[in-house]
Amino acid sequence: MAKISSSSTSIPIDKPEDTPATDGIQGIEKWLEEGIVNLEITRINMHGAPGAGKTCSQHLLLNEPPPSSTDSTPIACRAVKATRISIDDRNKKWERVEIQDLLNQLASHLEENMKEERISLEVDEAPKPKNDAPNCSDELSVEEPTKIKPIDMEVIKKIANVLETGKSKKLSTNWVYFIDSGGQPAYRELLPLFTRAAALNIITIDLTKGLDEKYKFQYRICQNAIPIQTKLQYSNRGIIQSTISSEAMLNPIKIPYVSDMPKHPHYLILGTRVDELKEKGMLDRLDYMNKKLINEGFNNLIKPQNEGKGSVIFPVNTLLPAGSKEREEASVELCTAISHCRVAMTIMLPIRLFTFEISLQLEAKKKQQSFLTRGEVIEIGKSLQLDDESEIDDALQYLHNVTIILYYPAVLPNIIFVDPKPVLDVLSCLIAIRYVDHKDRHLIANPPPSPDETRDFIKYGLFKGDFIKSIGKKFFNKDFKLSHMITLLKHLHIIAKVENREEGDYFFPCALPSYDKLNPASKVVRPLLIAWEIHNRGTTTLAIPQGLFPLTIVHLLEKKDIVDFCPVGKEYYRCHDAMSLCVYEKYYIDIINCYTHIEIRFDDCKESCPEIRKLVTEAIKRSSKDLNVDDDHIFAFKCPSENEQCYCIVQEDKYSARCTQCRSKCDILQSDDDSYECWFNNPQLPSPGAESPSTKMQPTKLLDTSNLIDVLDVLDDHGYSGVSYYKLGLCLGLLPRTLDVIKENNKGDTKSCLRKCLTAWLEQRDSVMKRGVPTYDTLIRALRKMGENAAADGIERGINTKQLEEDEVELKATNINMHDAPGADGSQHLLNEPPPEKLTDSTQESESKEESN
Repeated sequence: MAKISSSSTSIPIDKPEDTPATDGIQGIEKWLEEGIVNLEITRINMHGAPGAGKTCSQHLLLNEPPPSSTDSTPIACRAVKATRISIDDRNKKWERVEIQDLLNQLASHLEENMKEERISLEVDEAPKPKNDAPNCSDELSVEEPTKIKPIDMEVIKKIANVLETGKSKKLSTNWVYFIDSGGQPAYRELLPLFTRAAALNIITIDLTKGLDEKYKFQYRICQNAIPIQTKLQYSNRGIIQSTISSEAMLNPIKIPYVSDMPKHPHYLILGTRVDELKEKGMLDRLDYMNKKLINEGFNNLIKPQNEGKGSVIFPVNTLLPAGSKEREEASVELCTAISHCRVAMTIMLPIRLFTFEISLQLEAKKKQQSFLTRGEVIEIGKSLQLDDESEIDDALQYLHNVTIILYYPAVLPNIIFVDPKPVLDVLSCLIAIRYVDHKDRHLIANPPPSPDETRDFIKYGLFKGDFIKSIGKKFFNKDFKLSHMITLLKHLHIIAKVENREEGDYFFPCALPSYDKLNPASKVVRPLLIAWEIHNRGTTTLAIPQGLFPLTIVHLLEKKDIVDFCPVGKEYYRCHDAMSLCVYEKYYIDIINCYTHIEIRFDDCKESCPEIRKLVTEAIKRSSKDLNVDDDHIFAFKCPSENEQCYCIVQEDKYSARCTQCRSKCDILQSDDDSYECWFNNPQLPSPGAESPSTKMQPTKLLDTSNLIDVLDVLDDHGYSGVSYYKLGLCLGLLPRTLDVIKENNKGDTKSCLRKCLTAWLEQRDSVMKRGVPTYDTLIRALRKMGENAAADGIERGINTKQLEEDEVELKATNINMHDAPGADGSQHLLNEPPPEKLTDSTQESESKEESN
């Protein structure tokens, strides 16, 4: 019987930090004492252009037949869970894990432990017969553990009974999570919101296209290939560079009780269609591609496949016949190569939670859906003696951080996504509306949207709720409704709620087409670039994380009092990679996704540039947080030299810049040309919508509705989510009837409720003046009364820090040492004092020191 290869020895663990990822840590520690599964997890994300062979490669990894359908992969497929099997000491292979079998194996193993415990109590060190092999394995087998397969609830009860004794042993197993993703540009932008950072990123490239041939993006449905019109064109080299730079920015997931956590993501390049190169006698192309990638330094980032031969590409034929010896050997070879990457992390997972997750998946499978209601989850928890609902919340939050389960208690407390498939499928179909002709749209939505609805969606990115309803018809039911889907998409900042628009109630930037061409940039105000620096072998390049651009646009549009759409016209952009927005009711800005950086264009009042920079930067900070990316972006400009690959990166002091490639360093911020400097000047007069720095954070200054955006920003910066807006409103003096109206008019939209609540407070409605005039001090007191001490402390620290900065007086001292020959004199003239009376006396050393001091 094959065993899962995994060590069961004691492992060092990282103690949990005080982060959201470790909520309910006391409950977890209690469950760890009952029994532990050392769960070795390898997270693998599959990347590549459409048609490069990602799905076929996954089937080869699992030694499964090639897929029969060639339809486009959605944003991401249902995560495939597999386990690694030892064939011999050197080779590995993977198999899918069937949840029912795994549950039965766990129950059988725990029962065996209990039998051994009873025997050890009854038999006093009695010698065992020679033919009775000891059963001391702490690994779960991957073959049938028992002939009897009781129904699910009986299995769960058996496990719960064993856990209650506190005598279960430490077990070991390993899982591999595969996430296969769609290659369409819009799909790639949404993927980071639904996947965690992967330890290993497999980049799939089509070897027949070389390194620099551009892919033609296509959407495939019902065996029909539909070209996608986009300015974005990727080559194999571009796919590799984009994936590496984007994934490198992602922070690793924070998990308590983990060891062997990879410190950074790893990459493996999988080259498909090597059989076609062989048939054409073109294998020298593979050698050329390997040499080019190595010469460009990619061998420092990518797992080498044959260091002796200088190879970084693992060539495969993913279409080998099903069941053939060649396919099995190719599968084992590929699995072994991936195992040698050593990118697994080991998590100490309580057996109780391990069983809880399996039970959730079984229940969802039985109901033929990808989510469960809170009531269903509570019933499953009771069977495992998780009787307290707070324990259920702790367990769900932990599984949200560790596994593929998604739980959003702030906005959807009654729905637990065992798998995000329905959300991803609806979004994928929503985007595909743009790709498919009207005659074929019934394949995506039933009934298909009307021509007018489709036009408004494709041209303006606007839609009404019923538009999604027809697409998600097979996913929605009495428990998971259209309103839940809308709420989730708003919470993830995938869509923005818009008002007073005939075309629709929601804006979805990923639905828009690509721009045709860009208008010439202004020379009066030079475009400002925002990006992240990527350093490789002494070369600096710029990059942005995937998904940043659409999130930034949505975050900006959520500032309804400041940001709005521009008019429709040729001089304005309304595209998924370029957007024109109206800010402060009078200025127009263009934000362009250049894929290596985001470009801000503005050609109006120079004095407003710093405030516009701040506005966009704040949206980028929030988007970075959504993507779990460190906010260490930089500002830059295109270098005025003829070198198109060179950028002038703004230094932290905002007064100087450095070139990435020019030998003659052109410091554009120190020149007489203020078309660059205007973005960082501190204007004499406040910009539109901005307050004077000296009054913005005064604790006792009376606030009004012009301060709404500042109050919202301050609360968000210090971690107040707004979920308890109702209680906050009461503490600030609003009456229940006012808050009830706000709640009714903004159902499920916490951010809108908080905004309306604060607006009513700033307008001094109801009994606000009895509780204290609207000031930051009043807000801090209300937060403390609610128990939101962390937010209150943060705001108070911010006010005190600001006050200290404003009260500082800069004292500049200059030390001057006088050096001259005896009798040269002249020092006193510097101080505008009379000549010394004794002209011939030598100056003493002590006197010299005293004078200089």
